[in-house]
Amino acid sequence: MVYLVVQIQTQSNGNKRRSRSSAFTLIDVLVSIAVISLLIGLMLPSISMVRESARKVICSSSMRQIGLGMNLYAEDNKDMLPSSVFLDDDGGRTARAMYPHLMDTIRTDPAEYEDRLWGQWDGLGLLFYKGYISAAGVYYCPSHTGDNGLEVYEDQWNFETSTEIIANYQYRGIGPDGQRHLYSMNSTAALVTDSLRSFDDINHENGLNVLAAGLSVNWYDDIDSQIMQSVMSRTDDSIVDDTNQAWQLFDGGSTVTP
Repeated sequence: MVYLVVQIQTQSNGNKRRSRSSAFTLIDVLVSIAVISLLIGLMLPSISMVRESARKVICSSSMRQIGLGMNLYAEDNKDMLPSSVFLDDDGGRTARAMYPHLMDTIRTDPAEYEDRLWGQWDGLGLLFYKGYISAAGVYYCPSHTGDNGLEVYEDQWNFETSTEIIANYQYRGIGPDGQRHLYSMNSTAALVTDSLRSFDDINHENGLNVLAAGLSVNWYDDIDSQIMQSVMSRTDDSIVDDTNQAWQLFDGGSTVTP
């Protein structure tokens, strides 16, 4: 009987010792937290890259919807691209871009000028006005961090007001030679890209999505930051030429699919 009690006590003490030896100490917890924090820190850049890649895909998808809308518009309007007050256009086959950097405007400011049709849906905005595009979100890139995001204008997308609306996508409105007939253009001619209005309006850090006349959407990899530097350094006197030169790069520059 005494032996049995001693044996039970011995086993109990052994279990306690094993229990104490298997418990976490404060140092163990702190080390674990430090390791987890380090792993999270290492993973964050990769997670950020994955999220940006997903945003680029959404951006290119929206741009492709714009391209489909342009094609439907052209079918119903004698093969012509949507017109814009920022083009010098006499209604003929060709036109000239007077204010190419402002062609991310889809509804114009009614107080800007009195001698033009300001306060109207314009350029890519005509696709919404005519019903070829039904969702306002199509005009906005999820990577945009400037002052012209969807949340700024979402209360103005109705037909009862005429306030200015700026999108995140730049419209060219013409082909490389001023041609306005969509189906007469080279299929590689760039027609829509991420906004070039200002440095703050640039949607992506390392390049731009570009919609071509043939409805393909390609990624222009701005490896040497040529586009970004041009937007940053341009002046009032160079802004038209710099924007037109960017379009020329999109026409002939190397592109890769994102």
